[in-house]
Amino acid sequence: MKLLLVLDSHEIRGRIENYVKSLGIEVVCYQHILKAMDNVDEISPDGIVVSASDFPRHWKTLVSFVHSERPPETCAIVLLHGSFFSEQERKKALSLDVSCLINETRLDKGALNQLREVFRPYISAEKWVNHLAVRPENSLAMIVTNPLTGALIPGKAVQISPDGAVFMPDKPALTKNLPVATELPGCSIRAGGAILSPVCRVVRNGYGVITLEFTALSPREKNILDMIF
Repeated sequence: MKLLLVLDSHEIRGRIENYVKSLGIEVVCYQHILKAMDNVDEISPDGIVVSASDFPRHWKTLVSFVHSERPPETCAIVLLHGSFFSEQERKKALSLDVSCLINETRLDKGALNQLREVFRPYISAEKWVNHLAVRPENSLAMIVTNPLTGALIPGKAVQISPDGAVFMPDKPALTKNLPVATELPGCSIRAGGAILSPVCRVVRNGYGVITLEFTALSPREKNILDMIF
């Protein structure tokens, strides 16, 4: 994915770049909005982040210009704004199909996660799972059911995030026949005293480990995983 940042603040640029780099996102930054518009075709971004605080008069021109050739589903636009952003401006942003509004004065983890969600369709499943994944102090016991053979396969979740896990089976030979995109409805993970039962999908299988994306996880289970981070 290619992300175009149109903003003046080096601090905000750095925070966004540091957050998205593990997702494999290529970042291009412009501090002059007219130069960014001149080069949009050449850059061909999948997403844009523009600051309304830095460009209070021209951000609407940029959004209109981009969406005249690239609909929101092919180029999502996130609008950063300051503490004083009128309701009229919000309505204008929505009418221009801005994908998301974020207060840049509170660019915390929650706001950055919101930005990440907007660009989810353009990020590979493996990068998405590995982003923010942690290695638990003690590997979490995990069992998956091979849907092709019915075999129960014990192992460990050696990395985990709210989006997925890296599973190391005790007997890798039992998982060799699982191609990418295989759905695994029978999964169990022991996290402390809790048992999680996510529905998983294979996004990578090789070298004795399987990267799994969670396709279904209950709110209770998400809260348990959030406590790990």
